[in-house]
Amino acid sequence: MATHKQNHTGRTIAVISGGALLAWLLWRGRGRGKGKGTGSGADDRDSTPSVAEVRLRSGDRIELNGVSSDLATAVARASTAGTARVFAAGDARHGWVTQVIAALKTAGVAVDVARPALN
Repeated sequence: MATHKQNHTGRTIAVISGGALLAWLLWRGRGRGKGKGTGSGADDRDSTPSVAEVRLRSGDRIELNGVSSDLATAVARASTAGTARVFAAGDARHGWVTQVIAALKTAGVAVDVARPALN
């Protein structure tokens, strides 16, 4: 019976190429999120923003970064961010605006009150 020496060059190349592709896929995400660097692009949306956007609405309502919230949650998240940019709608009650700004300042949050644009 004749013996046939098999050449596995194609299989070896496929295994090495697959390993290199896997390593590249795993390493390309390094430095984004999870405290391993600054990152860039769409992956930064998951991290805590450096400025909390607080919008005050009528009926003593608050929106924190575009999501309805209550005062305690807004203050807690703004204190995590460190800075809050406050926008008051024209129909927001003045006493409510004053109360929210006072609560943010009491929590140690740097408050930046946005001035309305004059048209």
